[in-house]
Amino acid sequence: MRRYQLKSLLSPLFAGFLGMACGGTEESPPSPSSPALGVQESELCSAVSVTTLTLAGASTYQGELAGNGTWAVSTFSNAVRLEYYLDGVMFAYEDRPGHSGLFYFSRNGVSCDVLHSLQVKAFPMIIDSNGVRTTCLTGGKTVVKNDLGETCSGNLPCDQCHIRGSFTGHSAQEAAGHCPQSALDGPSMMKLLERVRH
Repeated sequence: MRRYQLKSLLSPLFAGFLGMACGGTEESPPSPSSPALGVQESELCSAVSVTTLTLAGASTYQGELAGNGTWAVSTFSNAVRLEYYLDGVMFAYEDRPGHSGLFYFSRNGVSCDVLHSLQVKAFPMIIDSNGVRTTCLTGGKTVVKNDLGETCSGNLPCDQCHIRGSFTGHSAQEAAGHCPQSALDGPSMMKLLERVRH
C-alpha cells in the first residue's frame, strides 16, 4: 500500500521533469520587439518636424477656457498630434491630418481669481497607406501662455448682480444674464431694467 502511494506521488513529478526535458511544459519567454521596427520609426521621424505652432487666442470667461491657433508640419509628415494642458495636466488631445491647419479647444470648470498656465504641444505624424499612424516625439513644438484667468468679481451671485448699483467690468445688461428669471421678482426686475436703460 505504501509503495502504491509513493508511486502515485512520484508519477506527476517525473512527468514534469520529462516534459521540461522535452520542452513541453516550460513557457518560452516573450520574444523581444523587433529592433528593425524601432530603427525604421527612428529613420521616419528624423525627417519630419512641426514647422509652425501658434496660439492666436486663448482666454477664460465665466469659467470656460477657449482658444485657437495654427499648425504646420514639414514635407514628409502628413498629420499632427495636438495635446492641450492646463496647469500641467492634459485635458484633451487630437490627431489632425494634413500639412497645415487650424485648431480649437475649450474646457469648462476653470477656477477664477487664479492665473492658469496653458500649454499646447504638437508632434509630427506619419500616416501610411494602410492607415498605420506613427507619432514622432522628436521634432515637436510647444507654445505656452502663463497668464490665463479672470477675477471672480465678474461672476457675482444673483442677489448682488441686480441689487447693487455696480457690476465691476460688465454692463448692467450683462449683469442681467447672470440672474435666473425665477430670482428676479417684480421690484428687482424694474430696478434692473432701469439700470439697463441708463
